[in-house]
Amino acid sequence: MLTKQRTTAKELVQKWVEQQKNSGRTEQELRQTMFVYGDEVMEIDINEHQELHVKEKEDIIVFRKPEPEPGHICRCCTMEYDTEKDALQCCAYID
Repeated sequence: MLTKQRTTAKELVQKWVEQQKNSGRTEQELRQTMFVYGDEVMEIDINEHQELHVKEKEDIIVFRKPEPEPGHICRCCTMEYDTEKDALQCCAYID
C-alpha cells in the first residue's frame, strides 16, 4: 500500500529559504520573515554562527474569518445550483 507523507511546516519553510537563496536573496533580506502554516507560526532568524534557522513562535493568536458555506453542489460533477433539488437531480440518472 502506498501512503503519502505530509510535508511538515518546517520542511516547507526550509525549501522556500533554499529557493530564495538560489534566486540571489541574501540572509539579511530573509531574516525575520514570518510564516503561518495551519496553526503554526515560524520566523526565520540568524543564530550565533550567522546561519539561518527556523524559530517557532509561541502564544500566537490568529483570528480567521469563517469560510463561506458552499452552495448547492452536485456530488458527481461539482456544478453549483440555486437549489438543493436541482443539485440532486443533476447526475441522478447517470450510471
